[in-house]
Amino acid sequence: MEKYIIFAGRKVPINMNYPVLLYDNGTGPSYYHPELTLSPEKLVQMELLRPTRQNFCARFGRGMSFNRTYEQLFGITRDEIDALGQHICQIAIHHDVTMNAMDTFNVLCTRGLSTHFCVNYDGTLYQYMDPYHMAWATGENNNVSVAIDMNNPVYPELRNEDPANGMRDLYQGKINGSLKTMLGYTEPQYETIIALIKALISPVLTPGEVDPWIPLPIVAENCFPPISETGEVINRLLRDSTKFRGFLGHYHCSANKWDPGPAFDWLRVLSGIKGKRNSLPMLIGEPGERRNLSECGGQVLADLLTQYYRNAETASGGWYPVGANQSWHSGIHLTGEEGTPILNMMEGTIVAVRNVRTVDLGDPSFVLVRHEREEDDESGNPHKVYWYSLFMHLHHMVKDEEFRAVPWVSELLGPDIEAPDKIAYNMDANARNYERGVPHVVDGTVKSKNPNDILEGFFRGDIILTNIPCGAGVQVGTIGVFGNTPDQLRKQVHIEVFSSENIFQRGNAQKNSWLIIEGDSSEYSLVRVKKLLRPIREFVQGQTGKVPTLLKSSEIGGFYGMGDKEYLSARRDDFRRMICYHRSEWSPLMNWTKTAIQSVGWQWESEASFGKWLLLWLPFQWMTKDVTTALDLPSKHYFFTYHPIFLLEQLNQTYAGDISQTAEEAGEYEFRDNVNEVSDRLNELIRLNRKLENKEELSDAEKQRHEELYQLMDDHLDDERATTESETRYDYFYDSRFEQWEPGEWPPPGHDDLNKI
Repeated sequence: MEKYIIFAGRKVPINMNYPVLLYDNGTGPSYYHPELTLSPEKLVQMELLRPTRQNFCARFGRGMSFNRTYEQLFGITRDEIDALGQHICQIAIHHDVTMNAMDTFNVLCTRGLSTHFCVNYDGTLYQYMDPYHMAWATGENNNVSVAIDMNNPVYPELRNEDPANGMRDLYQGKINGSLKTMLGYTEPQYETIIALIKALISPVLTPGEVDPWIPLPIVAENCFPPISETGEVINRLLRDSTKFRGFLGHYHCSANKWDPGPAFDWLRVLSGIKGKRNSLPMLIGEPGERRNLSECGGQVLADLLTQYYRNAETASGGWYPVGANQSWHSGIHLTGEEGTPILNMMEGTIVAVRNVRTVDLGDPSFVLVRHEREEDDESGNPHKVYWYSLFMHLHHMVKDEEFRAVPWVSELLGPDIEAPDKIAYNMDANARNYERGVPHVVDGTVKSKNPNDILEGFFRGDIILTNIPCGAGVQVGTIGVFGNTPDQLRKQVHIEVFSSENIFQRGNAQKNSWLIIEGDSSEYSLVRVKKLLRPIREFVQGQTGKVPTLLKSSEIGGFYGMGDKEYLSARRDDFRRMICYHRSEWSPLMNWTKTAIQSVGWQWESEASFGKWLLLWLPFQWMTKDVTTALDLPSKHYFFTYHPIFLLEQLNQTYAGDISQTAEEAGEYEFRDNVNEVSDRLNELIRLNRKLENKEELSDAEKQRHEELYQLMDDHLDDERATTESETRYDYFYDSRFEQWEPGEWPPPGHDDLNKI
């Protein structure tokens, strides 16, 4: 059955896994008919403050009012719905401090307040009223916002009473200058709020109309939370919050509010709306400070990416695109600690794997992932573009715990993995077999055909063809070892991205960010492209006074490693942006003999020594004829290559949104003025409400002011129970690092300890 919400009297499809209860069909409570839901006692309580039983009003602005009654909404004109979409510029998110969504409705009604939607702890979505009307939830922002309440009892002492039954963690963080502790949000709630926001910003085609319409087109164009200039989610009142475009919290609109609190994962919601975020191939940095792409933005993200560029450029021989010995190098090497998980960078399909013993130069184990996207070709017809991520030099898995950590292994072999008894795995013999020929290839795409062959091939070290979906951020292996010589093995992994056609050749948003290097159709591995060699030769000339004909590895490494030189920094930036075209280093078609003839005299003492090195390299050549045919790769193995980190940097700007600055914090004077203004309004409203509760008659001026105050009302009165004043106020794990922690940094410090409570 199709699920939908209502916007201006029209059905809007929503794609979600949980129930949707609506005000208009009797499945959920309605602000238009509170008497159908409220108990007689609560209805009397509501009527004391709102004799009209109406906790909402018309929106106004831009020379027009949206003043239709509920009964007049159905059949609304297209012109008015388009005008409404241009008027509402933000979605405001709250927490409700109740046990469930029905309690939320009851509490707000009796207090003369309202909200459009409420996301229950179990993911059920309640729509209490139509966004056509103004809800009284977010102060001065009411007129331009749609209000969403996230059901949450909030306070730690209510955890045992919470019907979510253990689905909430405990969080702490600073909001509007105050350190707060609260219960978190559940997984179903995140799924539902993401589905709701996507429904409000997606095109809808109404029967009988030719053109689709978007409920909130302004939000759709600016669907980001408030981001500071450093790329962090702002945790304070915004400067002029009524003009913000996107989705924001109650605390961004009122200085004395703090919902939806430090537990709300803004970037998780953002990535859910924009699409699955890409992932860095491994996390580096100090424990507790390691971040991925989805956890930061702005300058914080730029600084993080710089760490990866420098890690790769200081690694021995792992440079892009000119590697050791002046050979083409299609990717980068990242160094890390033993046991570091290697993560899939982009959503795709694992199409080939190999788990094999370590040889003299390191680990030949690898995972190959194919990615795709659809775009229009030159004629405007749909065209699929494919590219590949290669993770080479992965750790050879031999233990049960290693198999369990990597999802594709159990997907390929089943949950109970055990080496077949009949495989005689002689290390020395196996090493000699590498030298005699190309590795064997097993078709693992259809398990029922040859399950034993797949299992035996896996433990024998064969290349196995697969067809296993793999999301971004999923572990594909563990860091292995590699070295230019057997006595130089280091913990590192080779990361590479390649394609048979330039994936940025058409009108992509990132097209102009890249530098296209002329193709190299030679059959040997030495780089001869002048645009690549000139900056390195100029560097060497500056160091030695001589212009080298052939570059040594130490000279190339010096060029990449001199990080403080402004000129070299600019040249390295250019190298990161280059799309190169050449034969793959993993191809058995590479003419290594010709390479040796070209390079003898500077890297190797003789052609014989080169031949000896070549035997050490052969185990890594996985691009066999069988693999090439099965994956429909170019038969001559010429590919376009891309710097993996720069590629992620570019895709991150459009694939999941460019998290650049979207808002500005209010200054201290503005903050103080907002506190005083909201407090004065609240006190004035309380005074008038007490007169009503005492059944005193309000003057006409007081009645008008009473109505104005409710239109500017926030839906939560101040409550300081969550403010942390000492380390012992609540029974939770306190960590001084919380003082520096900001919302959007997940997990917060001490998160594992908090979850034990």
